[in-house]
Amino acid sequence: MDDYTLTEDERDVLQELMNVAYGNATAVVAEMLEAFASLSIPNIQVLKINELLSRFNSLKGDSYFFSTQAFNGSFSGESSFFIDEESANNLAKHLELESSEDLDDAILELTNVLTSTLVTKLSAEMDTQVSFSLPSISKVPLEDIPEVEAFQSYSQVIVIDTQLNFQDQKINGEIFILTKDESIQWLKTQLNTILEQLM
Repeated sequence: MDDYTLTEDERDVLQELMNVAYGNATAVVAEMLEAFASLSIPNIQVLKINELLSRFNSLKGDSYFFSTQAFNGSFSGESSFFIDEESANNLAKHLELESSEDLDDAILELTNVLTSTLVTKLSAEMDTQVSFSLPSISKVPLEDIPEVEAFQSYSQVIVIDTQLNFQDQKINGEIFILTKDESIQWLKTQLNTILEQLM
């Protein structure tokens, strides 16, 4: 298998693009929830899928709401949004939701708004466009994550790991963007084009 590890320069450019994209996404979600949102600086790595899953194994015992949304284009893959049960309950209280179905709908809408804004902005920064499928949601213990179909479809992934934090409401979420080898290679090419333009 080819190694699509990002160089330091490539990672720095992607970091800058992600900072812009996350700023846009955070502002949209904050407006949606009528709450102040902050986010950590994204940590970006290219990992083999088994390395990512081993990280989840360290969190066994926790149940997470897990939503995914596929995107297609020159840059294609799947965005995954995790929100723990406590944060989900706080989200329900903040939005004054009355049923578990309403909570599922709210998480799906949050996923749709957050990931579509994020990936659309990131793609635009790399001079391409993507289309989206409808998001889906499940609630799974992290030890069962290896059985989730989304993670079985990838061998290597770009992990863009950040914390979305609504401090007053104590709502925390994490996003991973999973891509296949050909998209990682396309991404490296685009990042190097941007690097050449900066020189």
